[in-house]
Amino acid sequence: MSLIKKFITVSGLTIISRILGVAREILLSCFLGACAEMDAYLIAFKFPCFFRKFFAEGGFQSIFVPYFTDFIVKKKLKAAGYFSSRIFSIIFWWMLFFSIIVFIFAKQFVLLMAPGFSSNPDKLAFAIEFTRIIFPSIIFLSVSTIYSSILVANKRFFLYSLSPILVNIILIISLLSFQNSITAGYRISLGVLLAGIIQFIYLCIAVKSIRLDVPSIGKVKNTPKIKEFFKKLIPILGGAGVAQVNIFMDSLFSSFLPTGCITYIYLADRFVQLPLALFGISIGTIMLSEISTLTAKKNIEEIKELSSNSILFTLLLTIPSSIILIMLAYPFIAILYGHGKFSEQAILNTVDILKIFALGLPAYIIAKVLSSILFSQKDSKTPTIAAICSIITNIALNAFLIVPLQAKGIAISTTVSGFVNAYIVYRKSKNYIKINSDFVLSILKILFSSVVMSGITIMIFLICKFGHSTLMDIMLLLLCISCSTIAYFLTLLIVNDKHAKSVVVFLKSKVFKRART
Repeated sequence: MSLIKKFITVSGLTIISRILGVAREILLSCFLGACAEMDAYLIAFKFPCFFRKFFAEGGFQSIFVPYFTDFIVKKKLKAAGYFSSRIFSIIFWWMLFFSIIVFIFAKQFVLLMAPGFSSNPDKLAFAIEFTRIIFPSIIFLSVSTIYSSILVANKRFFLYSLSPILVNIILIISLLSFQNSITAGYRISLGVLLAGIIQFIYLCIAVKSIRLDVPSIGKVKNTPKIKEFFKKLIPILGGAGVAQVNIFMDSLFSSFLPTGCITYIYLADRFVQLPLALFGISIGTIMLSEISTLTAKKNIEEIKELSSNSILFTLLLTIPSSIILIMLAYPFIAILYGHGKFSEQAILNTVDILKIFALGLPAYIIAKVLSSILFSQKDSKTPTIAAICSIITNIALNAFLIVPLQAKGIAISTTVSGFVNAYIVYRKSKNYIKINSDFVLSILKILFSSVVMSGITIMIFLICKFGHSTLMDIMLLLLCISCSTIAYFLTLLIVNDKHAKSVVVFLKSKVFKRART
């Protein structure tokens, strides 16, 4: 029940953040469409995305939280403050130095990320300008990760999850402001920089509000604990960095494709990122904190129980999400992005890529949850090996498929490499999962319910007949999703799935509690 409560807190706020993110992408696609300026912005925007995944969703938070949790469990709060401040100082000075280098050599960095832009002066010029505006945001983004990690370690998931909501609000405001003065690409680039600064200030205030020492710039002093931390961190960051090479390679290959392909891939990926954030990252974040605490207390059986329930709960949510994204890909893209300068051909191209990405969604999310289990055990070797195998697969398939299939080839490469990563991580993390007959039976129940849901989705889709006004199509899409979801959960309840029942019991308790008050 505790897991469900924390998941609903994190994922509930993540839903708000992602809805705002979709609104941001709708505005961006409407203002720009699939053009050179849009492609250039998306390449420049990959730099802060890279560092966010590298630090927050990748290696840094995964190792910082267990170390900081050790201090909390042992009630060494003053030592925790010294530890976090020294880490803060080291990261700040490194990121400042790196940002100055990138600002000076922006052209070289853009060509490294997207060498195909060298044949398109407009794209190259836009990308250089946007990179110089956006890149300094990584200084604030990187050190903000320390603040957010402290909130996660203290199980302050509500404060932690408010941060991306704030970022998306700022980006939307930036797109809607000064429309007659500067283009949408410049507006959103300036918004990314401003959002990074405001997010940093918010997280600083959030940490202070829970009466903990706020990490700040001080002396860069090595201690045995700091040395031990970086000794563990370097291979983990290496693994996270290798994983992000997949993003780099996709950008490199897609830069040689016709204008618009980068936009198609990005917008399709944004749809996959919604369930990935709701389920994979939300549960992974909670798991990292919970299992780190159990590990510090050496509760092995509880770790296995929690891990098994988390995997099943993740699959229960992920498999139907993948099916709905595949079956309703066209109305999703057409209704949300098919406006302004985004053409019908752009819609069809994005739909094809979305279907391919959606096939790999279960692999992406399970890999994220399993990696959190390993990171909480301070196992950095397995995620690194998995990431290396994944990137080798991605590069080989990209080189082989990009010519005949273009953007679809990149999507297929990403999906297959995701399954490779998930398989390798599973091979090691299964030692921390209680796999028995009940576990297998639960998976069969999920698959059966998904088949029933698919039939209901097809039937409702054929009845709805999209193509009316935008408002009517939105209502029909919501109706289709709602009916499919209800059919799925009713089937789970009929086959007596314990995780679906736990959700119902939790929601009932909340309703009755509010009714009594």
